[in-house]
Amino acid sequence: MGQKDLAAKRFENSPEVFADIVNAFVYEGEQVVLPQNLQPAPTESLYSAQNGELHNQYNDVSKYEIRNGKIVMQYTLENQSRPDYRILLRKAGYEGAIYRQQYHGKDTYPTITLVLYWGETVWNPSSDLYKFFRRKKIPRKARKYIDNVCLHLYSMKGLPGEIRQRFQSDMRVVADYLAEGEQYEATEQEIEDSDAVIRMLYALTGETDFMEHMELLRERQEKGEKITMGYALTKYMERGREQGMQEGKREGIREGIREGIKEEKMRCAEAFVTETVLLKQPKEYIIGILQTCFQLKEEEAVSLYQKGIM
Repeated sequence: MGQKDLAAKRFENSPEVFADIVNAFVYEGEQVVLPQNLQPAPTESLYSAQNGELHNQYNDVSKYEIRNGKIVMQYTLENQSRPDYRILLRKAGYEGAIYRQQYHGKDTYPTITLVLYWGETVWNPSSDLYKFFRRKKIPRKARKYIDNVCLHLYSMKGLPGEIRQRFQSDMRVVADYLAEGEQYEATEQEIEDSDAVIRMLYALTGETDFMEHMELLRERQEKGEKITMGYALTKYMERGREQGMQEGKREGIREGIREGIKEEKMRCAEAFVTETVLLKQPKEYIIGILQTCFQLKEEEAVSLYQKGIM
């Protein structure tokens, strides 16, 4: 994902945003996971390739939920910018590594993986391993012995309003902006980390205006001012107006230069006509020179010639 991945990791690494995502998707808006109960979990694990070599694999963001000093759950967020139709196998590998690490540990706990899809292309992957292997001729009696793995994937650019309303953190701002597009109407919800939100929106949309005022928003926020998306968009519109005015001034200057050149050209053409008429040059010659050397239209050349012979 490149810059998108980095921006998403930074954004989601916030305990408030991470807990908000888990509560919105897993607990349907109920505030079960609290930011203060989250601690970073390892994001690297190893697996053996076909040639026997060990390779490392990385999760995007993973956190433990701690209660009474013990791990009760591990949550992992995976970001995708394009379809990966074998992502179920990756998920099985990630979660298998987490459970294997618990084999010799003191605590055992379940793990939940959520896949956040940020791409534009419609993606409808298999929701579990049974569907993933549906084209394989698996004997009916063997089916119950196959451990199923389920995929929990959310298309972030098309989340319905009833799900977006569950968010209480900066994720609400990002989700609403992506889903509503040109119809987006900014609310007065305060942005907790304007820097992370702006970087996230820029990475996902490519709209450079977001980056232009990031420093200003950060400075205002550090001074204790309340920053909302409405305030941010107002700044973008002000900048657009300023750019329009500056462009208008530049265009006015260019137009003035063009007019000055045109006036000087006409003065030179008039002088040429006066001189050549006095020298009794043929009409066709004079008009031809005016059109060729002074780049005048035929009617302009004829008009100047007529003025010159009066």
